[in-house]
Amino acid sequence: MGTAILIILGNGAVANVELKGTKGHQSGWIVIAVGYGMGVMIPALMFGNVSGNHINPAFTLGLAVSGLFPWAQVVPYIIAQVLGAIFGQALVVATYRPFYLKTENPNNILGTFSTISSIDHGTKESRYEATVNGL
Repeated sequence: MGTAILIILGNGAVANVELKGTKGHQSGWIVIAVGYGMGVMIPALMFGNVSGNHINPAFTLGLAVSGLFPWAQVVPYIIAQVLGAIFGQALVVATYRPFYLKTENPNNILGTFSTISSIDHGTKESRYEATVNGL
């Protein structure tokens, strides 16, 4: 649930800013930053005492590497996080579907699915950097 909320609020904010015809179209980076900030804060407050704030696979893996989380639970947690992310993104796409259809720039659409920098509009170099840094 936590990862789904992160994706819904974070990528939903990106979709609101980047997709043509939305009320927030071209409203700026601050809307996206607030969306992701809320996307981290809200599930942390809601589920922190339940799951230990495991809303991102990097967090789960980091805790396991540092010895603060059992390795036996890493794979199930990451599977749950990935499924939550898929569910969250599916809701974003379903909600913003009419605006995806209106948007002609493929880089604006791509930005709603990934962390590729919108400053350079998803150049080949930024896609490479996003992939390498994401690993």
